[in-house]
Amino acid sequence: MTVLVLLRHGQTEYNAEGRLQGSLDVPLGEHGRNQAAAAARAIVDGYGVPDRIVTSPLSRARDTAAAVGALVPVPVTVDRRLRQRSYGEWEGLTWDEVKLRWPRDYERRLRGEDPQIAGWDVAAEVSARVSEALAEACDGARLVVVVSHGSAIMLGSLALLGLDAHATTLGKLPHAHWNVLATAHGGWSLARYGLSAAAAD
Repeated sequence: MTVLVLLRHGQTEYNAEGRLQGSLDVPLGEHGRNQAAAAARAIVDGYGVPDRIVTSPLSRARDTAAAVGALVPVPVTVDRRLRQRSYGEWEGLTWDEVKLRWPRDYERRLRGEDPQIAGWDVAAEVSARVSEALAEACDGARLVVVVSHGSAIMLGSLALLGLDAHATTLGKLPHAHWNVLATAHGGWSLARYGLSAAAAD
């Protein structure tokens, strides 16, 4: 059996301002660093020492993963496939700005569909690359901690669970929260959802 802890990075200043980050490399803010430290302690206390810690290359995820790595004798490995999807020409904008300038594509996004804008990473492609990275990270391991991004975690999880990339079943994972997937006999299941350091206390 493999237990996979999927941790979303801590909050950035862009997150606090409601700006879309996507592929932009925005660092953690002070609150995000505190969130990362608390989440790391809760995960290690709750699950023990992981066999592997794997992270997106973006600094907000790497620094969150480093908080976990600081508590255990396990190196942090970077996998580019775990990066956040690109939001194309929406990156750096607020949702209000997006709604004003691209009303139809904004509505498509609200329905869980891919907007038809330049540079957007479509769900099916993100789902495929993230799930591939997750499966490889878990190969032969008992416990794996992966640090990534909201959309990337959701889309990769949907693929492992055999669900459509446009399904809204898993909703939105808050910053420094984590989901737990488990596998036995070749199939994945969602064991826990939306956990946080506060919930673990």
